[in-house]
This record gives sequence, structure tokens and C-alpha cells, in this order.
Amino acid sequence: MKAIVPLAMAVLAAVPVYSQDKSDLSHEDSLVLAEARGGLIPADTGQKTPRVPQVLPFPAVIDSVLKDFPNNLRNITGQLVLAQGEFENYASVVELPGAESCIITRWHSFDDTTASWQAQMFRSEHFSEASGRYHALFRQLQGCYLKLVDGSKFYLAGDWEPAKEEAPFTTSTLRLRTGDERYKEVKVEVELVFLVTDWAVHINIVSKKRDDEVGGTDEAER
Repeated sequence: MKAIVPLAMAVLAAVPVYSQDKSDLSHEDSLVLAEARGGLIPADTGQKTPRVPQVLPFPAVIDSVLKDFPNNLRNITGQLVLAQGEFENYASVVELPGAESCIITRWHSFDDTTASWQAQMFRSEHFSEASGRYHALFRQLQGCYLKLVDGSKFYLAGDWEPAKEEAPFTTSTLRLRTGDERYKEVKVEVELVFLVTDWAVHINIVSKKRDDEVGGTDEAER
């Protein structure tokens, strides 16, 4: 799986940690999420109406992204922000609280037409601060789930990988506790990476499938 490519000129700012919330969404949050999912123009219609990103509660964003993976993230894809070589970056129309940016990367090579989602969450010169945020985000992800139409929930589960200052890159991976084949290759990662002078913390939601399994035939034609 190719690595997600962050925006070259993105400026990441320190943001507060939000507490883990396993409860269902409020009625107001549900209405906002329904608007984000159902009231958007499909990405391949050619219409130019702007799709404005909306900040939703942490679990709601993760649920929304996971729900759209069988559609190759088309329903939450916003405006194009960067096109380069074999990939394009688009704004995500659902954003995590405190994220500097939430980006969908689409690969359009012969070997890979998958889409991936990344939230750029935190950046600091100090390892201890970045490591603390990395751990806190992992705990939040443990409380997130995919909620199906019948109301059943499938929580994320995975192993914590402790960060070490001498290691330039650390990743902890979670997967859905479900036998649904559509999510067999989907994984949620929280990563701590050293970028020249700063430590950065990202959340990645990625999948790896064959071209003929991803998003239908029209994706390769875009």
C-alpha cells in the first residue's frame, strides 16, 4: 500500500485532546451527519457546487469514513486540493475536531486505484508532547466503531505500539471486529513520525485491494 501523501505546504498546529466518547450521537449531531452523507453531490457528476467540510464528533467522523470505504470514499470526497503524478489529494467533507486538515488521497495508477484518508492531528518539536498525543488518540480510536443500519456496532481493536524517541516512525494499528469481507483489508492507524525538525501525529484509514475490486469500473475512468 502506498503511503498517504500529506499536503506539501500544510501547517500543523497543536490541538487539545478530546475525551473518548462511546455514546450514541445526539439528535443534532445525527442531523449534521445525515446532511454530510446524503446531501452531497457525488464526486463524479461533474457539478461544481462546493462541498464544505464539517467538523463532527470524533466517533462520528471515524464511523462516516469507515461506512464509505466500500464506495472508495466517494461520498465524503470534497474539492481537489493537489494533483501530482499518480495521486490526487481532496478535502474530506467530514473532519475530526482539532485536526489541521483531513485529506483523501486517490491513486490512479494501473496497479492501485484505492483511496485513503488521513487526518493531520498534531505537531511539536518535543517528543514527549507528541508521544502523549499519539497515545491519547489511540485510546480514542479504541472507543470508535462502525454502526450498521440495524443498529449493530463493530468496534475497532488493535495493539498499542509504544513510541521511542530514537525511532523516527511508530505506528499502532486497529481493525474492525467484523467478518464483513468489505472491511477485511481496512485498517486504522495512528502514527508518530519525525519530520526534519518536528514530531507529527496522523490518523490514517487505509485499504489495499486489487483494481477490479475497488469502487466499480467508473473509478478508473475518472
